[in-house]
Amino acid sequence: MKGSFKKLIAFRRVLVWLNLIAVLFNSSVFYLASVYIVQSNMSFEFLNKINFLPGAPLTIFWSSTLSYLLLAIVMTYRHYFKKDEEHNSRLLLIEFFLTILVFWNLRFTYNGVILLYFVDLFISLRNKEPSRQLNLWLGMAVFILVIFSLTDTVLIENISNIPQLDTYIEFLPLATKTTVILISNVLNVVNLIIFMGILVLYAIYLHNREYEIKEKLAKAAQTNLELKNYAALSSHIAEDRERKRIARDLHDSVGHALTGVIAGVDAAKVLIDLNPEKAKEQLTKVSQVVKQGLEGIRAALNKLRPGALENYTLQAALKKMLSEYSELSQMKFDFQYEWGSAEFEKTTEDVIFRIVEESVTNALRHGHASQVSIHFLVNKNYQILIKDNGSGCSKIKPGFGLTQMKERVAIIGGHIEFKSGDGFEIKVEIPKEGANHD
Repeated sequence: MKGSFKKLIAFRRVLVWLNLIAVLFNSSVFYLASVYIVQSNMSFEFLNKINFLPGAPLTIFWSSTLSYLLLAIVMTYRHYFKKDEEHNSRLLLIEFFLTILVFWNLRFTYNGVILLYFVDLFISLRNKEPSRQLNLWLGMAVFILVIFSLTDTVLIENISNIPQLDTYIEFLPLATKTTVILISNVLNVVNLIIFMGILVLYAIYLHNREYEIKEKLAKAAQTNLELKNYAALSSHIAEDRERKRIARDLHDSVGHALTGVIAGVDAAKVLIDLNPEKAKEQLTKVSQVVKQGLEGIRAALNKLRPGALENYTLQAALKKMLSEYSELSQMKFDFQYEWGSAEFEKTTEDVIFRIVEESVTNALRHGHASQVSIHFLVNKNYQILIKDNGSGCSKIKPGFGLTQMKERVAIIGGHIEFKSGDGFEIKVEIPKEGANHD
């Protein structure tokens, strides 16, 4: 987009110089033709033709040249020295009056300066809202039509006492007249071609800018979506961490409870020979503590049970969880479930669900994987094969997550293996016998 705008400015600069040449040429023709008419003793014929006394030709030359130079200076000053919007608007207004002044001083003969002002105006207002630009284009189109109408020689001479350049040129020798008309036409045509070229470049510039804005908006929308997904994924990971923390707390609380039970049993062992009745009471108390502890643990475990398993089968819960991960992280899953309608106890389902969930989380967080295959197979035992295309690692160092997996699988009498290389692989074996029992 910057390249298109630089070309636009370069063409505008060419148009400024071309108009300077055109103004100097037209004002010089006024002056030199007047000198030729006087020296050729054709003043009487000239005055009879225009029927009024024209202004001094030297005045036309200097007023046209100086007013245009002033216009060029204001344009250059405004472009190279950035001003606030109010100051910029005032300078544009000054440019407008100077443009009209140049047009007047040249006796409405040359209208290229109007095109120059139009170019300078829409380049200056390129960052305005589209509705304002449309109004500007319509207004300038009407204005240009009016100006081009005013350059009609017959019309001007009918409504004012201003002699046209064509009237002066008629008194020149044929060869000179032909040359002057040719140069004048060439200047007008070149000016119009450059003007049209600038319009094309301006259209390209606007198109490129609109495309760039749309592209930035699309990137911003994509970034916003990724941030939302990351926030949701972070929340998911935070929940998983919280579950692990609660699991550790439960482990600690069970340890304390067991310590109390052991102490109670040891006391009963001492009392059993000395006072059997007292020992029985002690064992009864220990039994009550154990029952209460089990109830508390079961209640806590039920709270930790994945929400998806409360309302869905194991297969459906896994599909739901993987679908959520896919939406959040754009990760792709190859999920195959060949366990059919096999039913498991809650503990077994919880363990299987948590292992798959932990595997997917690790593949995303640590392996930066984009694809994960999860296959549930049945041979002698129930098998789970999980493989991702992540970075893997040279040596597996079991952290809390992998250790938790091993402990969970051990609870249901299963076996788990880890393998890293081209991605990360997890293989879980769950025996059929005992899989349906707590």
